[in-house]
Amino acid sequence: MNKRLLTAGLCVAAALLAAPSARAMDAISVAADACAGCHGTDGRSLGSMPAFHEKKPAELKQILRDYKSGKREATIMDRIVKGYSEKDLDAMVDYYTAKK
Repeated sequence: MNKRLLTAGLCVAAALLAAPSARAMDAISVAADACAGCHGTDGRSLGSMPAFHEKKPAELKQILRDYKSGKREATIMDRIVKGYSEKDLDAMVDYYTAKK
């Protein structure tokens, strides 16, 4: 009986610990997928917006940091990235580059 309770307790604890991580990943995927509205699916823009599907993660992270700091001029990206933390931006880049 004690073994079953311990096993059940460990399973519940593991599920509770994994839940915040899963929610955080869902939030990042939603935020990253919003990029598709302008930059195309998987960053493969067919329009006038820059495509970023061929950029290396470090380069893409630097571009986003430059928009955020104002070092790189933009019509709207500078305002969009200001709504995200550095950690969020890195996670979005990692999300996109993992999809390749």
